[in-house]
Amino acid sequence: MKIKRHILSLSTLALALALSSCQKDFLDRKPLNLLSEEVVWNDPELIKLSVNEFYTFLKTGFDTYIPAAKTDDIQLVGNEEKKITSYLTGDFLSTSFPERNLWKDSYAQIRKMNVFINRAAVTNVLNEEERKVLLGQARFMRAYVYFNLFTSFKDAPLLLKHQSIEEAEDKPMKVTHEEGLQFVIQELDLAAKELPSTYGKEDWGRITREAAAAFKSRVLLWGASPLVNTGDVAAKWKVAADAAQVVMESNAFELKKDYAGVFVNKNIMDRPEVILEVRYNGIKGEKMHAYDQNNTPAGYGGKGINCPTQDIVDSYEMANGLRIDEAGSGYDPAIPYKNRDPRFAKSILFNGADFKDRAVETFTGGKDLPRTNPTPTGYYIRKFMDEKFDFNKDKNVGSNTNWVIMRYSEVLLNFAEAKNESDGPSVAVYDAVNAIRKRAGMPVIPAGLNKEQMRERIHRERRIELAFEDDIRYQDLKRWKQAAAILNKSVRGVTITKATNGTISYKDKNAGSRVFEDKNYWFPIPLVEMGVNPNLKPQNPGW
Repeated sequence: MKIKRHILSLSTLALALALSSCQKDFLDRKPLNLLSEEVVWNDPELIKLSVNEFYTFLKTGFDTYIPAAKTDDIQLVGNEEKKITSYLTGDFLSTSFPERNLWKDSYAQIRKMNVFINRAAVTNVLNEEERKVLLGQARFMRAYVYFNLFTSFKDAPLLLKHQSIEEAEDKPMKVTHEEGLQFVIQELDLAAKELPSTYGKEDWGRITREAAAAFKSRVLLWGASPLVNTGDVAAKWKVAADAAQVVMESNAFELKKDYAGVFVNKNIMDRPEVILEVRYNGIKGEKMHAYDQNNTPAGYGGKGINCPTQDIVDSYEMANGLRIDEAGSGYDPAIPYKNRDPRFAKSILFNGADFKDRAVETFTGGKDLPRTNPTPTGYYIRKFMDEKFDFNKDKNVGSNTNWVIMRYSEVLLNFAEAKNESDGPSVAVYDAVNAIRKRAGMPVIPAGLNKEQMRERIHRERRIELAFEDDIRYQDLKRWKQAAAILNKSVRGVTITKATNGTISYKDKNAGSRVFEDKNYWFPIPLVEMGVNPNLKPQNPGW
């Protein structure tokens, strides 16, 4: 990998932010001037503030396109599609590849955290409780960054200490994917021992002991899945199920009553549903994003960039729990959006949906189907949208909803999937899935399912319950080894026509294309890094 010839200093943590008693969020702080390493490490308060930068390493989906745009769930509007062309064509070596800096940026972040962890472990200006809490946060973030690295590139070097100038010229060897995952798990276990379960109000949003345990369930589920667990070792599924069960039995989290509100209302530390998130305050120059403006339908003054596909629309069951293609479901293609899973209307804007002050119009000639950059699928996204926010009112105020990385529903689904694979469809598996469905207002899943039928149910439930969240759909398709089949074809949309008498008709259409080959399960190691460090060879298969 490419290493610059200088010693990393805590002055690189200059994003450390000043304390302010009048501000509510620990990240809502004004940046200080650059500070020397000596000054920082002799001031406990500055050391505590230094860890705040690591929270900026969490990946947000509130950029122009959300991660689900790489999958069969979202099609980007117009020219926005060009930003992820390499994903859609499978050409990960393209100069436009969106993740081309992932390797370099990840190791830059890891080096910063290594410096902090190495110094915080030995400094005498912190008491032991302060040291534990700071180390726990840094370890979690290092595990998070490494997990993203290993799930992207398969094998990679594992750097755990600050490098001096002499050591910076070393050319580290890669460790195996299995070894990388084991480190991440060990790091999360250690972080969980060091972290508290709660913080004071001024520190809401910091990593907790239970958040580390919950993220561990995601890591273990990845390691137990077919892409990695090629021998289908049952013990790996059991360990993943046990990890999720620990979180469930902690009673630290719960499903909130309002599914849509989870993504709009600010989280609280009293048994929240959201476990891990990127936080925003909506203030220009601090922490704001433009998700609402970017995704509100065109007729409301928005850009309508991320558009759900017909593929995911058809995945939502009817309100009676049957698929739209099942006998007795009651599905009527002439009124396709009637009597569907309540999560459908809370996640997707469709023709006729009530939104803000009127019904959405995505029929040809409708207010939300302009000639320039119309929705390519006939749908707009609703999830994460704060309908009360007027993005046209004040340009100094942006969206302030938080990007949810992980929430309790995922833990329940992680448990259900792993438990079903290790022990079959037990009562505990049914209970976990049905808890999610009951909150959504959906019937429980039918009794008597076999292991394969339950697996299909859980896969479908993940797609609906966790729709558009984090990078979950893309990672699920990869770890299930289903991406080459599902993401190697066109995605669908709908053309809607309104007759003069008001009758609406729907016609299926091609809305975009996807290419995913076996080599795409892993990114290629950047060629520039392999040129600097020959120990990174061999390249991943197919590249």
